[in-house]
This record gives sequence, structure tokens and C-alpha cells, in this order.
Amino acid sequence: MSTHCQRSVSARKRGDARRLAASVRSAVAGTGTRWLAVLLSVTLFAAPARAHGGPGITSGNVDTPTWLFLMTGGGVVAVSFLLTSFVTDRELLESYHDRRVSIPGGAAIRRWGGPVGGAIGLLGLAGVVVTGVFGPPEAARSFAVLLVWVVWWAGFTASAYLVGNSWPALDPFGRLAAPLAGDGRLSLPDWVGRWPAVAGLLLLVWLEVVTAVASNPTQLTVVVGAYLAATVAGSVLLGHGTWRRQIDPISGVFELYGRVAPIKRTDDGLELAAPGAALTDVDADATTIASEIGFVIALLWVTTFDGFVATPGWQSIAAPVVRAGVPAELAYFGAMLGGYALFFGVYWGASKRVRSSGTTYRSAPRIAAAFAPALVPIAAGYHFGHYFPYFLTQLPASVVVTLSPLSPPVAPPVLGLPGWVSWVGPVAVLSGHLLAVWAAHTRAFDLFTGRLQPIRSQYPYVIVMVLYTITGLWLLAQPTIDAPFI
Repeated sequence: MSTHCQRSVSARKRGDARRLAASVRSAVAGTGTRWLAVLLSVTLFAAPARAHGGPGITSGNVDTPTWLFLMTGGGVVAVSFLLTSFVTDRELLESYHDRRVSIPGGAAIRRWGGPVGGAIGLLGLAGVVVTGVFGPPEAARSFAVLLVWVVWWAGFTASAYLVGNSWPALDPFGRLAAPLAGDGRLSLPDWVGRWPAVAGLLLLVWLEVVTAVASNPTQLTVVVGAYLAATVAGSVLLGHGTWRRQIDPISGVFELYGRVAPIKRTDDGLELAAPGAALTDVDADATTIASEIGFVIALLWVTTFDGFVATPGWQSIAAPVVRAGVPAELAYFGAMLGGYALFFGVYWGASKRVRSSGTTYRSAPRIAAAFAPALVPIAAGYHFGHYFPYFLTQLPASVVVTLSPLSPPVAPPVLGLPGWVSWVGPVAVLSGHLLAVWAAHTRAFDLFTGRLQPIRSQYPYVIVMVLYTITGLWLLAQPTIDAPFI
């Protein structure tokens, strides 16, 4: 290549880089001004931050003003977008997400993991039913309560996004229902999609909040038995595949969390991939576009709702509603649906804005479906931050009670946590958001052409992620209280 041509190419590259940087600065300035008043109104007059992790965890003081704590978190997400916006090499992005390494012995793990995991799952289900009926009624001494909420929901769920999704091997409900299931006697209309799974997830979390299912072994046993009956009936009437894909909220939760994890199942065994690599693999035609998006938003919202209703902020909102005569359970139900509609609306509105910011012909529903999986790491990060201290605290009690489930000690031991554990939550939330920004960036370069169009398409989503970041950090900064009025 001649010297003149080389100089021309270099000049064009420098011009592209300057235009890219100017575009990013312009977007940040324009959107930042628009949302600055909103962020300041939320954070400026807040009290000093207090961190909490989950049910039963005592809050600890954080020597940082809440507004600074929240704005710093939002700033980290914004800066991460600025940094990733300069990664525009498509081959590099594809190699990061497409690279797979086979795990030695993966086939043997898959071969033995199913029977062993299935046996563990069935034993666990039997233990929950037996101890829920015949065991001690106190939550701290109940094998059923500790197994479901500490070992399974806090610990095992974290393994789904940290390691890999092993729920298909462990699932006792599906294992008991599968032999009875056939091709299905009924079929669902196409428009139904995954909306039943969305409704089921919202209903389960609402029940966990407004009833004593998280602390009463008898009520927990009733819910577990009802879920088993629903799984069997749904598998028989609709077919096991339809039940798992469109109706079962638990399978849906673990499937989404499994996309974040580095270990993936294959037909031949197991393989190691980059964290979040599967988030760019989108199959929006599996059911319906809106319902696929709806389930992702439901997963994000229920983790937020579970923490929000244990804060003084929710208490101050619910108090006048309950005093006006509205049943507390109905107030919680309204908050569940209203918050979900808000989260869904904010994301859908951002997806519409992508059409103008990215100047694309693609429809807003298709854009929303393509980027929705990038929100899953946000839910995973908040789940870990919310439940990790709770899991550590209650783990000794879980072990001791498991050794003698029908006659456990009067006061099972709990673990005292050092002060630094209070920062696990904020770090987990920010880590989830950083992975979400990277996943959205990769997806943008897969959907759009050129260099500037993929960057511009992400502007609305960056704003949404910053707001989600501040919301998650604000929840972790609140003192934990029992859900009021119920």
C-alpha cells in the first residue's frame, strides 16, 4: 500500500474515532441532563446508607451518604458503557462469546449427574413433606424451612448463575410428573406464550411475602404439595415439554440464570464458556416475543419486590392504604402488579427509543426481545447480594438440623458475619450490571451494522440500567424490617 493510501486510511480511522467519541459524549450529556433531576430527587435527601442482605439479617452502618453511594454506583455503570463503546472489533466480540472449551469428564458427569441429582431431589422433597408435617413448628429448627429457603433458594439458586444450571437433573417435581405425561390432551393458543409462567412467578413471590410460607413448615408443605399436584396435572394435560417451557416458573428462572453461568450442558457433556455468553443466544420465536420479554422482566422485578417490601419506604407507602381499609394482602398484590407494569413499561419505552437513537428499521418488539436477556445478570447480582449473607448466617443451622431433622436442637447455631460482608451486596449488584452492559454491547454489534449505530442503540438501555442500578443499591442501603401489616 502506498504512503498516501496509508495516510488516508489512518485519517479516516482517526475521524471515525473522533466521531464515535463525540457521539458518546453528546449522548451522555443529553441523557444525563434529562435524568439528573430525577436521580437527585431520589438520592439527595436520603439518610445515611445501611446495608442488608436478606431476611433475618441485621443492618449495619455504612459510613457513606446514601446519595453518594447511589450516584457512585450509577456512575460506575455509565463509565463501563463508555469503556465498552470503544470495543468495536466484531471478530473479538464473537470470539469472546463463541469460544467453548470442553470440560474433561463432562460426559460422565452428565451420565451420573441425572440419577444422583434426581435421587437427591426426591429425598429432599420427601424430607420437606415429612418434616413439614411431623417436625418442629419453629422456622429456625425446621428442616423443611431451612432446606427450601436457605439451601435451595439462597444457595442452590446462586449456583445456577455462578456455576451452571443443574436444576433439570435435580427437579423432583418434573421427575415425578414425567412418567405420567404424554403428548398432552390439550393445546394452548399461540398468543398464550409464557404469560402463565409470568403469572406463576409473580404469584409465588406474592405468596412468599403475604403468607407465613417462609416461616411456617405446615404452610410451606401445603404450597410444595400444591406445586407438585400442578406439575403432574399440567404435564398430563399439556405435555411435559409445554409445562416446563410455558407454565413452570421455577424451570424458567433456573433456565435464565443458567445463561449467566460459565458451564453449559451439551449433547456430548459439558463445556466452559465466558460468563454471560449464552445471553446473546436469543430465540424470540419459541413462544411469543412479548411473553419472553415479560418473563425476564418478571424475574428482575420479583427480586426487587422481595427486597422492597422489607424496607421502611414500603411501610410509609402502605400505611395510608391499609388505614383506608384496603386489606394488606390486596395492597401487596397491587404493588406487585403495579411495580411489574412499571418495570415492563420502562424497558418497553427504552426499546422504542432505540429505533430513533440507533436509526434502525427493526421493530421495537424485536429490539426488546433481543436485548431482554441482558437484564438477567442484574437480577442475578441482586439475588446474590440480597441472599448471600442470609445463606452464610443460616448455613450452620441448616447442617445441624439436617443431621437430626425430626428432633433438632432447641437453638441451632448461626454464624456471626464480619462487617466487610455488608459490601458483598453492592459489589454483586454492580458486577451484575457491568456484565449486563457487556452483554447488551455484544448484542448490539450482532444486530446493527457499522460502528456508530450499535453504540447509539444502547443509549436508552444504559439509562434504564443506571436507574435499575440505583434502585438495587438503594434497596441494599435500607434497614431490613419485617413485611408490615401482615
